Amino acid sequence: MKKSKDKNRFQLGTRTKSARGLLAVFLASGSLLKAADRDFGPAQFHPHVIESKVPGGYALLVTDMNNDGRPDVVGLSTRMAELAWYESPNWDRHVLVSEMNGLVNMAAHDLDGDGFPELALESEFSMVAAKSQGFIWLLKHRGDPRQPWPPAKIDALTTSHHLAWADIDGDGKKELINAPLIGPKALAPKYEDRVPLVYYRIPREPRDEWKRLLIDDQLTGVLHRVRVVRWTPEKREQLLTAGFNGIIFHQAIGKGNTLRWENLLLAKGHEEEAPRVGTSDVAVGQLKKTRILAAVEPWHGNEVVVYTRNRSGQWQRRVIFAELKEGHEVCIGDLNGDGRDDIVAGDRARGEVASTHIFYSRDDAGTDWHHEVLDHLGMSASGCSVTDINSDGRLDVVLIGSATANIKWYENLGPDER
Repeated sequence: MKKSKDKNRFQLGTRTKSARGLLAVFLASGSLLKAADRDFGPAQFHPHVIESKVPGGYALLVTDMNNDGRPDVVGLSTRMAELAWYESPNWDRHVLVSEMNGLVNMAAHDLDGDGFPELALESEFSMVAAKSQGFIWLLKHRGDPRQPWPPAKIDALTTSHHLAWADIDGDGKKELINAPLIGPKALAPKYEDRVPLVYYRIPREPRDEWKRLLIDDQLTGVLHRVRVVRWTPEKREQLLTAGFNGIIFHQAIGKGNTLRWENLLLAKGHEEEAPRVGTSDVAVGQLKKTRILAAVEPWHGNEVVVYTRNRSGQWQRRVIFAELKEGHEVCIGDLNGDGRDDIVAGDRARGEVASTHIFYSRDDAGTDWHHEVLDHLGMSASGCSVTDINSDGRLDVVLIGSATANIKWYENLGPDER
């Protein structure tokens, strides 16, 4: 594939040829090459600006907000008192709520089946527990999704920080997961207190209360992220949490009143004294038939880490990059179409390190990774999403910048074949 001469199309980073040869697959019709066996190079990207002025850009959500079949983008700033969504494909800005301080995270799910999502939203967040009321709201449109969405309060839990929807018992109905950042008595820098991980069942009637239920009360320090995964082929979903304790697997057993939780440590993450400890974020991926965990470590740390399981079932830690200044989130997906998931990790720090990093696997064991820099100085990514924005069959990258105060999506133009 020839390099594009379009100056707006860019592929940054040092390129190296792989020594792995091409594998020819002989079929009855002739000699063909399977896509998954090609020696693909990195994907090429074309940047598109969604928003250029979002100071303190923090969290990102990609979902169809107006039921038109196209993915829209919701961008959250911790420094703004309003939340807005951007309508695809022209990225017109629509305000969801205003005059709401300390916004920190959100999650979307269509509760009533009308084709429009409801949004769970957290506000009044602070890194100081005594100042963090941790309000959780549910936002629903009034008919026109371009108009403000009235909020209804669900709960108030100190330092509520990260939200997700998950079908924990496989009954086809999702529950709302809430992960506070720190415990109510935690103080910087070590944040020594227990922090509860909780969930809520959707009320049967709109006027019913959202009852808070416990998942795990043994987590300590900082609980930074909760991620929904499908660990087994069954219908129910599981959770991974990332924080000072490392990477923890949470699985609901049983149903209804007999439901209980199993909480299992998968990996301790970066092992050092708090607050430089544990894991900042985690994602699950596949290298063909091999499952991997991709992580940023420690909390707000400098390392991009890949975990693979050894023969005894333990997760083996491999640092593939250690030059982030302030890593935050990690995303994963097959960007170059070689059958192996790639890793996107942002550095939300200011200055010369403001950039996003992409790592391409060059083997099925998770031991050989090629590093590319995406949008150097142009995107200090705090939040990320890997999804097909323009329905062309290729996964694109969507990022929100903290120091760069912007939102962009990077159109995947396909791989540079080696």
